[in-house]
Amino acid sequence: MSNGVQSWLWTGASFDTTGGAPVTDRGFRYGMSVFESIRIHNGRALFLDEHLSLLELGCKAAGLTPPNGALVGCKGFLQTLPDGFARVYVTGGDGPVTGPLDDCRVFVFIERRETVPARVYHRGYDLAIHPALYAPLWAGLKTGNYWANVRAFNDGVAKQCNEVLLISPENLLISASMANVFAVIDGKIRTPVSYLCGRGTSGVCRPGVVREWVMRMFRESAREEFIRREEVDGATEMFLTNSWLGVMPVATIEGRRLQCEIGREVLEAYRQEFSIP
Repeated sequence: MSNGVQSWLWTGASFDTTGGAPVTDRGFRYGMSVFESIRIHNGRALFLDEHLSLLELGCKAAGLTPPNGALVGCKGFLQTLPDGFARVYVTGGDGPVTGPLDDCRVFVFIERRETVPARVYHRGYDLAIHPALYAPLWAGLKTGNYWANVRAFNDGVAKQCNEVLLISPENLLISASMANVFAVIDGKIRTPVSYLCGRGTSGVCRPGVVREWVMRMFRESAREEFIRREEVDGATEMFLTNSWLGVMPVATIEGRRLQCEIGREVLEAYRQEFSIP
């Protein structure tokens, strides 16, 4: 364990403890990897099947070939982990930059985290809009090349904000740096289009398992749409979703106070379904 993080590597039959990816791995050298983040709560890996389905889709889109049995083995292994925040990475493995991606490695990491205090959910997050336009790689796949998102997030923290919204070169809202976003505009719950819709690759967001849960639970009122930057200024309410936060109401955006009524309703439904206090 290093800095509270434990890691395991698929060896062909099981996951064995490892110190991490070797520097020869193309996931380390070039960011050639895809991943999914999974919350382990009360001994349960939340949305496990959905996460692994997205991971498989990511591998296919990126041309990565996981070792036989690795993702199936991952499903059982994740159920044995202690509560925390797990990540499953499929990396490019060793080889030249032009070589095939058929000798991949599969890693599982978990870090212990303190749960977000109830008072934060009650108040909600403060958001900024990142000034630099954001062009996601691979139509928004979760890849090991995550530096642009981390930098945007840190820029928001420097402004004393909890998160930042990302805008595409086409002037479309994509997401927050580490979360999906829903906005109430003209009385309707809207979320940016994901690449699963097959409606192009520009200005689209990652699907996100909690995002998909919201779309199912509130299918009569929530819908995917391309959301232009200027429409964000007219939003009366926003909330974020990701695997760790679940559902987070938004208190302010660029200092402008928002309502939190719908976000708190969605948060309460999420808490009840997954027994999260």
